[in-house]
Amino acid sequence: MYEQFRRYFSSYPIISTKEIMRIIPNFDAKNLVYWQKKGYIQKLRNGFYVFNDTEWSEERLYRIANTLYSPSYISLESAFQFYNFIPEGVFSFHSVSTLKTNRFTTDIGTFQYKTIKRSLFFGYKLIEMNGIRFRMATLEKAILDYLYLNPHINDLEHLRSLRWSKPELASLNQAKLKDYQSLYNSPTINRKIELLKQYLDD
Repeated sequence: MYEQFRRYFSSYPIISTKEIMRIIPNFDAKNLVYWQKKGYIQKLRNGFYVFNDTEWSEERLYRIANTLYSPSYISLESAFQFYNFIPEGVFSFHSVSTLKTNRFTTDIGTFQYKTIKRSLFFGYKLIEMNGIRFRMATLEKAILDYLYLNPHINDLEHLRSLRWSKPELASLNQAKLKDYQSLYNSPTINRKIELLKQYLDD
């Protein structure tokens, strides 16, 4: 049975029980418990599994982050790393979601999700790498998400401490940033964008 299961799902970065039941309608869920004990698969959270011998690429982990807690898209520090916007590496996968704030710690990584309003769930694109697709914030939206979700960033000194790449900031799509900013309809965000301009000229 496991070999058949493996053939069906070997190309899946993450396997859900819903997909299993759709493809193998008479599947016995006890197999999942047995295969975990055998070390073939591991459970990331209820209803979601991966093969233990998978080679973990960046794109697979991004896709897992999207699927593990949906709807969500990669943003914040993980998007900054993706766009080379910060100098250091990020060892968790940061996303935003319309669901409540959550965190899943697994053997393959820690997946963190911050809540945003439904009206702010925009500004991401579908990226394909090595045949795997995942949702990633544009850099403009990742910056706005970060400023929105971190109220303590309220002066120039705080911005300097983030060590954001000034060349990348200078190359932002200003029209896109302005359009996104207007959708927040927030005096606080407007003020922080002004601080960002000061930081760039600092």
